[in-house]
Amino acid sequence: MPENGRLEGGLRIRGLFNRESTPDRPLVSIITVCRNSEKYLEQTIQSIINQTYDNIEYIIIDGASTDGTLDIICKYNDYIAYWVSEPDKGIYDAMNKGSKIASGDYALYLNSDDYLYHNDSIEKTFLMGLQPGEYPYLIAGQIRFALDDQLLDWVWPTNERMLYKYSPRHQAVFIYKTIYKKVFYNSFFKSAGDYDFWLKLQQQGLLQIKYIDNIISVFRLGGISNNIKVERLKYIEHEIIRYINQGSFSILRVVIKSVILVTIKKTLFDILGKNIYYKYVFYGVNLFRKWVS
Repeated sequence: MPENGRLEGGLRIRGLFNRESTPDRPLVSIITVCRNSEKYLEQTIQSIINQTYDNIEYIIIDGASTDGTLDIICKYNDYIAYWVSEPDKGIYDAMNKGSKIASGDYALYLNSDDYLYHNDSIEKTFLMGLQPGEYPYLIAGQIRFALDDQLLDWVWPTNERMLYKYSPRHQAVFIYKTIYKKVFYNSFFKSAGDYDFWLKLQQQGLLQIKYIDNIISVFRLGGISNNIKVERLKYIEHEIIRYINQGSFSILRVVIKSVILVTIKKTLFDILGKNIYYKYVFYGVNLFRKWVS
C-alpha cells in the first residue's frame, strides 16, 4: 500500500463495456460505495457485469475497508472502470466522490448490500424510459425487498404518486448528468442525506420523474437505512433538513418520532424478531402507505 494509505485503481477502458454515449444507448455510471462489505459485495458486482446492457462504467468507492472487501474488488478489477479505497466522511461523502469521477449520461447508486434484480434490468429500464431524443432528468423504477438472502413478494413503489410523496430510492433511480454533476449530497447528514437531496431537486424544479413499472434492483433489509439504531438519528436529521429548507422546526415532532416511534419500533423488533418484524410490521406500514397514496 502507498505511504498515504490510499489504494486506487485508475480509469481504464475495458473490452467488456463500450463506454461511449450513443443516442439510443446512453452511458451508465453505476456507483457502489462500501466499507467492510465482503459479505455481499461480490453479488452486487456480479449483478452488474452480467447485465445485457453493455454500455456501463462501474465505479467503486471504498471507505478503507479492513476485511476482505479489497480482495473482492481486485478479483473483479478488469470489470471496474475506477476504484479507490481511502477514509471518507460517510456514505454521502463517498457517493459525492463517485459522482465527481463518473462520466456517464446517467448515474445509478447501487449499495454494496443491494444488487440489480435481473440481467436485463438496465436494458428494460431504457427501453421503457427513453424516447428518441429525450433524456428525462430522473428515470425511476421499483425495488424488490429481500431479507438477508430471501426475496420477499413485494416491491416499492407500486405507483408514481408514492415516489413524490415518500421520495425515490436511489437504488432504483437513474439520474441524468445535468443533475448528478450539479447537485451533491450533503455529507453532514449520516442517515437522511437522500431526503435532503430529493428536497433540493424539488426546490430547484428538477424533481421530474419518468416512472416505469419495472423492478430495477433488490434492496436488502437490515442495512443502515433499516437499522433500528439509526432510526433516531434519521428523524432528527429530517427535522434539521426541514428547518434548513423550510424554516420550521418542531420539538414535539422530534420527540414523537425519534423517541416514541423509535421505541415502539425497537420494542416490536425485539419481541417479534427480525423476520416477523420486516415481513409483517414493515410490510404492513408500506401497504398502508400504498393505500393512503
